[in-house]
Amino acid sequence: MLDPKNVINLTAGVVADPEIINDKIAKFRVAVEYAGSEKGAQSTAGYFDITYYLKDSDGFVNKNASFIHGQITGGKMKKGSQISIIGRLLQERWQQDNQNRSRVVVVAESISYVGSPASKS
Repeated sequence: MLDPKNVINLTAGVVADPEIINDKIAKFRVAVEYAGSEKGAQSTAGYFDITYYLKDSDGFVNKNASFIHGQITGGKMKKGSQISIIGRLLQERWQQDNQNRSRVVVVAESISYVGSPASKS
């Protein structure tokens, strides 16, 4: 269950084909377009890394995870797909070259298509 203080809802475009790791985790990157804050500013986009847990030790986490797994392995959810994500923010921390590093990722809890799926080509 999501903590109501850490909920994010994005509508975005997938910018690279999703990758499934160990048949348990889907990872991909999305772009979210937003208008500039000043009058006359051009539209820009933000890019976000998405992590989606598909399976635990007992199998698929939920029906949505089973559906998304099938969409990715079947080549239907791919670069160009327009999706909606409900999830939470997570700050990953690690050390690299004796420097502290961090990044914020979106841990998806639910993923659905927006409009029609990307064209099948």
